[in-house]
Amino acid sequence: MISIIIVNYKVEKELYKCIESIYDSKQNISFEIIVVDNDKTRTIEKKLKKRFPKVIYVFSKKNIGYGAGNNLGQEYAKGEYLFFLNPDTYVKSLNLKELLDDFKFKNAGIIAPTLIINGKESLEQGSIALTPLVAIFKLSFIDKLYPNNPISKEFWVKNHKNKLKQVDVVPGTALIISKELFLKIGKFDERFFLYFEEYDLCRRVRKLGYNIFIDSDSKIVHEWGKSTSKLENIDKIFNSSRYLYFRKHFGLIKTLLVEFFLRINKVSIFITFLLATALFLRIYNLSISMPFIGDQGWFYLSARDMLLTGKIPLVGITSSHTWLHQGPLWTYILSAGLYLSNFNPFSGGYITALFGVGTVYLMYKMGSNIFSRRVGLISAFLYTTSPLVIIFDRQAFDPSLMPFFTVLYFFSLVKLIRGERRYLPLSIFILVILYNLELASFTLIIPFLLVLFFLFKFKTGYLKTLFSKNLILLSIFAFLIPMTPILIYDFSNGFKQTLVFAIWIGYKFLGLFFSNHSGGISLLDIYRFITNKLQILIFAENYLFANLLFVFSILYLIFNSLKNKSNFLNSKFILLLFILTTLAGVIVNKTPSDAYLPISFPFIIFAIAILFDHLYNNKYLKYFSIFVLFVIFTYNFNFIYKQSFAPEIQKRQIAVQKIIALTNGSKYNLSGKGMNSQFESFTMNYEYLLWWKGHQPSKVPQKMQIVISEESGGIMIDKYETK
Repeated sequence: MISIIIVNYKVEKELYKCIESIYDSKQNISFEIIVVDNDKTRTIEKKLKKRFPKVIYVFSKKNIGYGAGNNLGQEYAKGEYLFFLNPDTYVKSLNLKELLDDFKFKNAGIIAPTLIINGKESLEQGSIALTPLVAIFKLSFIDKLYPNNPISKEFWVKNHKNKLKQVDVVPGTALIISKELFLKIGKFDERFFLYFEEYDLCRRVRKLGYNIFIDSDSKIVHEWGKSTSKLENIDKIFNSSRYLYFRKHFGLIKTLLVEFFLRINKVSIFITFLLATALFLRIYNLSISMPFIGDQGWFYLSARDMLLTGKIPLVGITSSHTWLHQGPLWTYILSAGLYLSNFNPFSGGYITALFGVGTVYLMYKMGSNIFSRRVGLISAFLYTTSPLVIIFDRQAFDPSLMPFFTVLYFFSLVKLIRGERRYLPLSIFILVILYNLELASFTLIIPFLLVLFFLFKFKTGYLKTLFSKNLILLSIFAFLIPMTPILIYDFSNGFKQTLVFAIWIGYKFLGLFFSNHSGGISLLDIYRFITNKLQILIFAENYLFANLLFVFSILYLIFNSLKNKSNFLNSKFILLLFILTTLAGVIVNKTPSDAYLPISFPFIIFAIAILFDHLYNNKYLKYFSIFVLFVIFTYNFNFIYKQSFAPEIQKRQIAVQKIIALTNGSKYNLSGKGMNSQFESFTMNYEYLLWWKGHQPSKVPQKMQIVISEESGGIMIDKYETK
């Protein structure tokens, strides 16, 4: 007797066709059919039993993978032999008795039928053993460049005139093995969710001295890809299984070498190019042109003092409202760079530059996961040379890190609406991280609350599952761990950073509608500020084109949301929500400050990438969209390349050298005058550079006074003597 085990995952139509073909083949040997259902629900059970009452139905409760599903099926098998069969196959010319007779020859351990794909006998079945060397030459780009290399030519074992073709590996699509041998080798390795389990199984069978054959007389039709098309993250599953196979049999070093070669493809080359370009634009001439304003100096002094005294600051620099502080996280991150670089001021710029390069990669990975691979590639392409993005990435300041975390935050919320509850604590954790960087990120709590509301309103019962004991505890920890410094500060300062700030935000929002104050910044000023920044973000060369591109991107997202009313709670709707929320935050605050902008960078770029993806799918606009993207990339590259020659920090270093020469080793006080000198941080960048050069200003009154003023981009230094 032979037990035919079929693992099903959402291919009901193909499964019934497969089973029916087996019964219609009228085998002259007793057999049983066992169907392992890897779906989450028993969707097919009743219909399967009705159509095929003799079939044994096994429910696995979830998708446990191909190998684990077969292992589960064999537990119900009564046959001496096990026939593992894909559901997207059907019998063409198959004699099970003849296949079992093949086990009498040459110490056979596994017998497989011949696969018919697209109406023809597949030439790519039955291979030599998969070793690191074979993988590098056959599975990598080398095979495309040099397909006739000796290893590639010998990988697929050619058909012989003999009935049985001896090979090292047969496809996992259809293979027969005795139950005794299957149990002896330890069954399928369940760590292989899908792919490469046949390479692992056949390797273990051959290690025990058994041979493996393909029977050329027995044929099965394989409708390639029907089963795997239902799976998400198929590339990730494939890569994970491949890594596991080589790691298991050949060790870490050889595995890493294989992975290096096998991951080189068109996409990886393109992404490598983007990352290299992104790094170049973010660090080129950084030692000359890195911005270094007084507010940055505040963080440098704070990080320095933390390293030298061991006293950890609980908050960051004051905001435009002196009772309110930014978060301390940038101080902590910056201190690591200063420690490793012996307090070199450029270390902060390299940190933000690396975060910027990391964000380019996240745009690709998260964009691919949330939308599509093409959207991910276009997003990374646009983000690489976006001038406004790079301007922030080249300055050692807290807002510069925000895009990196907002991409992760957006990703976690999308995962949440897709039913993955474990992303709730992560969403909270990243939101608090953002708050610890820049207060402007507080607006991102609105999409979070709206997502929870929509889940409650439109996904019956789902919100209740979020409030399990474990998730609540994890969410509390996710909030408390990054928020601890601010909470400690608030206990002694009247909860200004939390409760008072929240009340103040509400007041600002209401003031947008009820305030009669006519002075200050108008909505027209805010509009001009936003549209000017959109130009530098999207296409620095042309104001009109950049803003039209943004408007069309928003309109397309709105159209898409209206089009999918029945399923409006999707990634594109959440993206629209993020864009509108972050820009509304600028309007509500009526503050044309650059610090409010970085949280919106990734969302705007994603929206534009989605629009270009839509244009690319139109056969008449495909090449036009590619051309426009290339123009944007090239012009933005040229724009930011020219900007990198501006002597920003170099001017301040020259001023510092002049101060050192003027003071000639004597003690002195440092102060500022002119525009913005009323702020405490005005001279802090100079203070840090002077300390780094070994001649810092004194904190107690001295006769010698050095006064700095910055007018029209120039730095003026005056020396006075007091009585």
